[in-house]
Amino acid sequence: MTVSGLATPYGFQSFPNYTAGRQGNSINKIVIHHMATTDYNSVPGIWNSRQASAHYGIGQDGTIRSYVDEDNTAWHAGDWPTNLTSIGIEHANATGAPNYDIAQATIDASAKLVADIANRYGLGTVVPYKNLFPHSQFTSTACPGQLKGKLQEIADRANAINNGGQSVPTQSTTNAQPTSTGSSAIDKFKAGGDRFVLQGSFINNTCELQYGIYQSRADELSAVPFAWKDNGIPTKLLDDLSDPNGRSFNDGATVRFKPQYQRGTIDKYSVNANAVGIDFLDGNGIIWFDADKFWAHY
Repeated sequence: MTVSGLATPYGFQSFPNYTAGRQGNSINKIVIHHMATTDYNSVPGIWNSRQASAHYGIGQDGTIRSYVDEDNTAWHAGDWPTNLTSIGIEHANATGAPNYDIAQATIDASAKLVADIANRYGLGTVVPYKNLFPHSQFTSTACPGQLKGKLQEIADRANAINNGGQSVPTQSTTNAQPTSTGSSAIDKFKAGGDRFVLQGSFINNTCELQYGIYQSRADELSAVPFAWKDNGIPTKLLDDLSDPNGRSFNDGATVRFKPQYQRGTIDKYSVNANAVGIDFLDGNGIIWFDADKFWAHY
């Protein structure tokens, strides 16, 4: 049996919805969840009737509980290959809907547990979207709520612990997105395996017919000084959230990348322009985005 020394068993494997063993797979990632409830004690009892489970849960006061043996497969990611290669951590919420806040003590404890898991399984430096993921990376879900914007903080704190240093100063429990300056956003993208996630909405400043296709320009994402040819986003990649039919793209409309284009691989970097280049494989080549802006919108 393998359980973190930071955790206390609670309702340990008292429910049917997990699978014995890992089918020969190694653990290479950690998946972050929120419980969508403030009732810490209700978990894992709900897994007696719901086909789900997780290895650990963290309470509002930082208490860490163990629900499933790490040697076994918890049903948490909504993706079977991911379940087989990951450890799932649930986090109790400090408030209910719609905000589902997370207490700072919960985040602090999460960093300690992530550090412990990363150390024991040789995951190396903890990097969001490389070995630390939100639940929403693997299935269509709002989980892990505010914790999606806290991944970098959890990773930074975990790395500080494993490097023998002190945890970084506490931050607000709001769902502020990580920000960066200079080329540090490029460094973060590279450290994350040249991967990106861009699920948030943004404003279409203008839409024009350029180079034979309709394209959107978005100041929230555009890299300077790139021109239309390099900066414009083909509207076929986007949904117009301000239009029920999704196709008007009026100036000032709220838009979002279609689901199939919301994550992928960064193809090029421009350090001098602090920009990332993405080929969405739509036949129109690379689109350049400001690295800091792109990072802040994941």
